[in-house]
Amino acid sequence: MDNKIEITNLMHTDMREDSDCIKKTGFMDYDSVTYSDGSYAVSMLQRAPQNWLIKYVDKDGRLMATISAASENEPQRIVYGYDDKDRLKYILQFDINLRRDFDFTEERCDSAYLHFRLAIDSLDFSRPDTCRHKLAEIEYSNEGYAYKVEDRASGKKITAPTGYKLNVSVDPCVCFWESDINGGFYYLKVDVVPLKKGNGDYFIKRFVDFKPTTEEYYQNGQLVKTVCHPNPNYPDDVKITTSCKRVNGANIYSLQFGNSTDTLISTWKDGLMQEEVIKSKWGTVLNVKRYYYLPLGKVKEEERRFDFKEKKLKSAVEKIINISDLLSEDDLINPLKNDSWWNVYGE
Repeated sequence: MDNKIEITNLMHTDMREDSDCIKKTGFMDYDSVTYSDGSYAVSMLQRAPQNWLIKYVDKDGRLMATISAASENEPQRIVYGYDDKDRLKYILQFDINLRRDFDFTEERCDSAYLHFRLAIDSLDFSRPDTCRHKLAEIEYSNEGYAYKVEDRASGKKITAPTGYKLNVSVDPCVCFWESDINGGFYYLKVDVVPLKKGNGDYFIKRFVDFKPTTEEYYQNGQLVKTVCHPNPNYPDDVKITTSCKRVNGANIYSLQFGNSTDTLISTWKDGLMQEEVIKSKWGTVLNVKRYYYLPLGKVKEEERRFDFKEKKLKSAVEKIINISDLLSEDDLINPLKNDSWWNVYGE
């Protein structure tokens, strides 16, 4: 019996055919494709920048594959596989370096829609072509939660220790539609989280495409330490470790940057920064900033810097700034707010 899939319907609209295309669909070019097995695809091309996305969805509404790109980049192709309980089991990515001088219209025509749909069904997740594909496999416990993700090509693994589970997702980057360079692609995100948080001691660790991004450590349910790992896409980025404690009603944060021997100590009370001090590893105070809050959203900043010749702090230099120019306490302590990973977690 021939079960070959065919296209049964293809509807195309663009701004040349319909001046209201953007108003109706949100895109300058939009295709809707239906297949004989009940699956379908939708193709979306944005106007500026001309980022685009094709989604392939099976008859039960499960995402089968995505093809996407920013207008200045090669496309990313991802195929998803599920287990017999409809849980995401496999994430297969085509090697993005295989194609050059790519024309996105090659992916957005009748033959391409059919060929890629047939290619999805032809893939054998148990025997991936490691020359062309990267495959991540998710394993589930008897209790039903994910406990291990493995990159089959490199052997990299993320395993949840006892008392923890993995939250696994494939999410679009923050500027998916906004950037013609940094947009148009998806991240494999894995979070190691406790099965129960409560008021105990636990940690949360996050990974993107098997690279560590952030860590949070809690004692008695209170945040005591965060780690933000450097993003390898930024050569000058460094690891930031922040320790937290509460003294006399104030929150005190100690930050260390990469291999620097200096420590930045930031004191906060009632959500307002009171003081910033930079100390050397020998305890020498190198810089002090104190903040005095004025009416109308203004702040007086007093700064004293260490004079290495005189071996003492210089006289204070004052200036008036807007309170909106100051870092918020959440921006300081929340590792997800770190600029290094803005395209993963947002600003």
